[in-house]
Amino acid sequence: MNKSQPERKPLRQRVADRKRGIKEVVPLSERMEKFYKYLKLFFTTCQYLGLILLLFSLGTIVTNEFMVGNWDMIVIYSAMFIIGRAGLTIMSTILKFK
Repeated sequence: MNKSQPERKPLRQRVADRKRGIKEVVPLSERMEKFYKYLKLFFTTCQYLGLILLLFSLGTIVTNEFMVGNWDMIVIYSAMFIIGRAGLTIMSTILKFK
């Protein structure tokens, strides 16, 4: 066998594992690990940046006597937060059930 490939289990062990519902975990390639790492960083940054900018816009709303000047920016900041949060949730779910 190649040194890069792990040693296989005997056939009886593989059949017994399959009957018990145990699946072999296939490790991710380096390229996919790197991709998931950058995707997670993007979603985390998007989430926290949206939350911080939403907090700053809330501060300007309070200082302007609770008059909202720019609804568009509030919608954009909220969308950034929701996209970041949903992306992290979906990504963790996909990796959990893979």
